Amino acid sequence: MDDAKPKVLTLITDWNQQDYYLGMLKGRIVSACPFVNIVDITHQIASFNNSHAAFVLRNSYLHFPVGSIHLVMVNSESGFNNRLLYFKKNEHHFLVPDNGLIGLLFKDFAETVYAVDYTEVGSFASLSAVEKALTGICANRPPKEWGVNTAEYETHTQIRATIDESVISGSIIYIDSYQNAITNISKELFDRVGRDRRFDILVQSNHNKVNSISNTYSDVEPGDLLALFNSAGLLEIAICTGYAAQLLNLNVGSSVRIKFYET
Repeated sequence: MDDAKPKVLTLITDWNQQDYYLGMLKGRIVSACPFVNIVDITHQIASFNNSHAAFVLRNSYLHFPVGSIHLVMVNSESGFNNRLLYFKKNEHHFLVPDNGLIGLLFKDFAETVYAVDYTEVGSFASLSAVEKALTGICANRPPKEWGVNTAEYETHTQIRATIDESVISGSIIYIDSYQNAITNISKELFDRVGRDRRFDILVQSNHNKVNSISNTYSDVEPGDLLALFNSAGLLEIAICTGYAAQLLNLNVGSSVRIKFYET
């Protein structure tokens, strides 16, 4: 590990701001790393929702300085594996529960992983593993001194869009606070399959149809349905000055299909 001490630690939890658990966690953090700047990404992750947490972190961590620590405490007391997992990727530190998050965070994962065990006693016993790992990370001690190298850990797989001839079949993977529906269809996939052909985007049913890609939400009239590629490079379904997910009865898992036509 390099000699520079981490200066930023980000937090993602499903604990909510008003619970005392957050105070416990931050107390352990400043005890282990008194010099870090704690950045709260969100504490509003839906309870036990690993996919929600992974989406938020996957699309935000690279905007932080190299060397930052990213701590996720979502579904952290799952009861299956009493340990946290530590790894480095793209020069960032990650500390997450052993509950499948790694596979949801990264499609192609080949990094070395270390397990930091804790004894299941009382509520939020994992805090002891948080403090142990952060003490080691912030002191620039090699992870083999405070963790155990492991190749056995739980992993879940991201839901990917599929291709069938001239059709991309995807699904909604995230709904933001404006009720915009974000899909798992990337711009790279859209361009590769579409090859500049005309298309229809069908949102959940043939009745909700878009046949153009907008650059901004204001490209259409208020109340109109639109599709654009967002800052994460993913296809997003929205309604100008409206709430797409609510008005179209969309949920995570709702289908989105793109049909391409020969000219």
